[in-house]
Amino acid sequence: MQIDQIENLLFSSAVNPILKRAIGLLDLECPHDGNLLVKSLKSFLGEKVELCERCRIINANVAKPLYTLGSRFLRVDKGFMQRQFLEDKYGEAWLRGFALMMRGVRKYGVRIPFTPAAPFLIVWNYTYKCNLKCKHCYEDAGKKKQELSTDEAKHALDMLSKLCSVGLPALSFSGGEPLARKDFFEVAAYAKKKIPYISVATNGTLITKDNAKRLKDSGIDYVEISLDGASAATHDWFRGIPGAFERTMEGIKNCIDEGIDTCIATVIQKENLPELEKIVNLAEELDVRFMHFNYIPTGRAKEHIELDLSPKERLHVLQVIGNKITNLYLKSKEEELKFGKSNIKVDRFFSTCPQYACVTKELSKMKGERFMVEAHYAAKKGVENVANFLGGCGAGRLYCAMEPNGDIKPCVFFPTNEETVLGNILRDDFEDIWDNHPLLWKLRVREKLKTYEINGKEVGCGACPDKYICGGCRARAYSYFNGDVTAADIGCIKNEELWKAVVKTRLT
Repeated sequence: MQIDQIENLLFSSAVNPILKRAIGLLDLECPHDGNLLVKSLKSFLGEKVELCERCRIINANVAKPLYTLGSRFLRVDKGFMQRQFLEDKYGEAWLRGFALMMRGVRKYGVRIPFTPAAPFLIVWNYTYKCNLKCKHCYEDAGKKKQELSTDEAKHALDMLSKLCSVGLPALSFSGGEPLARKDFFEVAAYAKKKIPYISVATNGTLITKDNAKRLKDSGIDYVEISLDGASAATHDWFRGIPGAFERTMEGIKNCIDEGIDTCIATVIQKENLPELEKIVNLAEELDVRFMHFNYIPTGRAKEHIELDLSPKERLHVLQVIGNKITNLYLKSKEEELKFGKSNIKVDRFFSTCPQYACVTKELSKMKGERFMVEAHYAAKKGVENVANFLGGCGAGRLYCAMEPNGDIKPCVFFPTNEETVLGNILRDDFEDIWDNHPLLWKLRVREKLKTYEINGKEVGCGACPDKYICGGCRARAYSYFNGDVTAADIGCIKNEELWKAVVKTRLT
């Protein structure tokens, strides 16, 4: 039995009853002070908070000991928490996330990996409209289908802003191409009034100088722009429209000029793999973030499954990106030792591939450090145990997806069908779906992941010692194993023999 399984048993039998009772005392509405959950955290972090006599007693005897033990268990540096929750400009998003985390403990208890009371992030495929014809499009965009009207979109945002009476911390517009809808800027500005952190994933071709300014004025905090090659030939081939590369590069530069937090997002597949380092270096030269997206055979990508990387190729990609962030961290540490502080941006190179957690864990050990084991989450020293808590793949657990018509799915990379549609934002109770839908609990419980025997050896995500910090990509498992979300992610190097067996079967 793995250590995380033992911890889960210990939590369920001994720890969770006490924690649920303690959080129940904090999660109350005081007529004088409001909800004590967030106020007690601010007090713990050093902010002066006015509390009535009753709340002061609960804060001193319940909240402070609870937060002290919790931060020690997770090995979270208190200074890091102060910077994120009190000083960061997105502190409101962090505080909402904290409240959802605490309420998740109260509802479901502590498990590894953890499930909050509502998602930290919803990716909203805002429209089916698109001006490109990308080979890998999970949405199969470009077709005319039903979408929420402007008023319905705003109503959906009203509901998301009240989730669990806390509100959604973060929302990302995606598509299709979000900017192709005429009401995008109106709805994005409305979203910013309701939700503290708003981002958009776009192909960048519609981001003129004027539209970059409109993005900034609408309150967009972060723009992720798809760039799938270091050359026009590669990018335009993959994106299906000549001239896309030039317009995408203009869009990236326009966002940079406008001072928007910008990221280059690249789906690495066999045709652009030779350009990987050039794309990563381009992101570094432009001083923007870089996000590697997994190739997932869903939507139009199913027609081009031969583009998917082998486990060895995927490992190479993750090592290239991981080495970038590892070296940045070490340089930052050197500067801190020499000058007392560092201006190096460490959080810049990421991957949506859950195996990134395993790769960076090994890289950090090789460098004599233990700091980066959180998949595509923040890379910081002092938060090592958070990796187990966050648990890699967050589909249906830390985040979920919403379709242009309001349908809710565990992840944007799941196809839309009767199995995967959990409900609709306008018709169904979101909290009831989040609490009770069986597909979500299949995705959340790592003990249910499958194990296979090949040549006398156990393989598969269920047999992996890193399943609690990774868990494999559940959308890839769904696609490769005919809808089985508990199957193996055969893109992992640890499942290479299984990859060969599955690919051989497909070819024959």
